[in-house]
Amino acid sequence: MLSRACMISFNGKTVCISPSERYIRVLGKQYTLLTIGVLGNSNGLGFNEIRRSVGMPSPNLLSARLRELIGLGLVKRNGQAYALTEKGARLRELLLPLFEWIESVESGGASKF
Repeated sequence: MLSRACMISFNGKTVCISPSERYIRVLGKQYTLLTIGVLGNSNGLGFNEIRRSVGMPSPNLLSARLRELIGLGLVKRNGQAYALTEKGARLRELLLPLFEWIESVESGGASKF
């Protein structure tokens, strides 16, 4: 029997969710994935550029998201610009198949996955 912390079992491999909880909590919040996506499209963006690109969240909300992403080591701040770290860029790369799948399902097309 799997413990609650190890919730995903696939092809004989079990992945424990418990060590991932702090990431999942932040990634599931509004504007987090959009921010990661937008930052991955450039080498660095200023705060207001990020705000415009992700749909104008309140400054306080965006500040909170950026602090959380920095705390997880996914985003770094260089002066006034924010950019993905290597870890953040890798996460973004891993998320792309998920977004491709969602796009194909939403458009009614057949998924390649």
